[in-house]
Amino acid sequence: LHLVSQLEEPRAFAERLLVIDSRENGFLRQHTQGDLRSLREAARRLAEAGWIDRIVEGSGDDEATAALHRAWFGFPCPLAHVATGAQSASTLTGFEACTTRYVLHVDADVMIGRLDRNHDYLAEMMAMLAGDADALTVSFNIASHHDRPNGADGGSGPWRTETRAGMLDLFRLRRARPLPNALDGNRLALPWHRALDQAVREGIGRSYRSGDRRAFFVHPPNTRKRDQEAWFATLDRIERGTVPCVQKEKVNWTGTAEEWSGPQRNEPFVFVVSGRNVPPGRMRRCLESMVRQRGPQWGAVVFDDASEPRFTDHFEIACKRLGSRCTIVRNRVRRGLLPNMVVAIRTICANPDSVIVTLDADDALIGTRVLERLTEEYHQGADVTVGSMLRTDKAVDYPAQFDRPRERRGGNVWQHLRSFKKRLFDAIPDDALRLDGGYIDLANDWAFMLPIVEMAHNPAHIPDPLYLYEPSATGKNPAGRAAREEIVARVVAKNRASADDGRTGS
Repeated sequence: LHLVSQLEEPRAFAERLLVIDSRENGFLRQHTQGDLRSLREAARRLAEAGWIDRIVEGSGDDEATAALHRAWFGFPCPLAHVATGAQSASTLTGFEACTTRYVLHVDADVMIGRLDRNHDYLAEMMAMLAGDADALTVSFNIASHHDRPNGADGGSGPWRTETRAGMLDLFRLRRARPLPNALDGNRLALPWHRALDQAVREGIGRSYRSGDRRAFFVHPPNTRKRDQEAWFATLDRIERGTVPCVQKEKVNWTGTAEEWSGPQRNEPFVFVVSGRNVPPGRMRRCLESMVRQRGPQWGAVVFDDASEPRFTDHFEIACKRLGSRCTIVRNRVRRGLLPNMVVAIRTICANPDSVIVTLDADDALIGTRVLERLTEEYHQGADVTVGSMLRTDKAVDYPAQFDRPRERRGGNVWQHLRSFKKRLFDAIPDDALRLDGGYIDLANDWAFMLPIVEMAHNPAHIPDPLYLYEPSATGKNPAGRAAREEIVARVVAKNRASADDGRTGS
């Protein structure tokens, strides 16, 4: 989904092929156990959904592989993998299945960045191949500060073939066969791209490097794929063209989660908004209620928490209304409100004195003076504010009780509208936000607001209705209410935070 979405613009491909290596174990640089059955099932779902046109399964160790290797290298080797363990027959089977002259080939794990969706990178790569009768391949660019000069020589010799992401002229490549190779025992010594490198060194053709920085790829090393959460978070940043300097001029993914957390927010007020499968009308209502606010400068971190595809396009369109004031994060798998807050506040928000304002994507701010009202309280010395909200199902007031809230069933400090200094959230021990090892899902508002109020020096209750609240279906369900009450009891029983814990950065 990532590859097709990122690559198929501004023009479409003649055909999209997914090539599968049928090996089940013993991979080169293996990072986890293979599951061929699940892979085939996932491929079938992609084909049924229209993301790919054909599934091509590579030849195994058989006569078909021997014939394939004879055509490409002159050696009728029947083994599908070369001496180092790298696959050979699968890629070649994919090339043979292609019906077009120009073939864009990418490893399934590469991460594609596009800084300009109107930039026709395909036309640019094809023009490079067409401009030199000896050109065989052109590589996809890497993240760079500047455009690179196009060429076939890197200064110390001809460029090597980029096997992870590039384009080839299939007609010329077939004419250049058999590519130089050898046997290492009973297997081929070189995979296709290394054999092509040897051919280029012998003057049979040339491999080019693409120079425009507006389209690039980042390769995730297998050693980093074990942390799926970090991998997907980085993928999201690359899709948005947000690449830190530490990644520039490098092929392999590098840098920490903090370095990839941009664009960071330093505004005096920062909205943290999270939602999943939020109807388009409510999402627009939420974001437009922020845009209408008068008063101080503000920014936003907006999470799409793994919504279904039918909601994601509406999400993207709605967020464009915020422009550069917004850092957008789209999760590949649902994480929940509290993990999203941890990422937003502790890594994306950089100013410890920023006021964080939490907002659910299906709710909205009331009126145009919410930030002005909050500013009044913070100018008077508040470091956290609570209240008030207008419920859509019933009329009710929640008077806040800041003194010993755990002894007063939370003291209503969990209620909307919630705002607090970033440094107070930063001071909460991570363990206080977890139960049974995972971040708290139900009653997550209790989990962070109780310790924040306990650490605050000047909490303030705002009786004015500032927030339109749409209760969830879970809260109306008896079983859901019972589960929530159980979590609330466990959260309240956790250790009380000390006001001294929140002094950092004050």
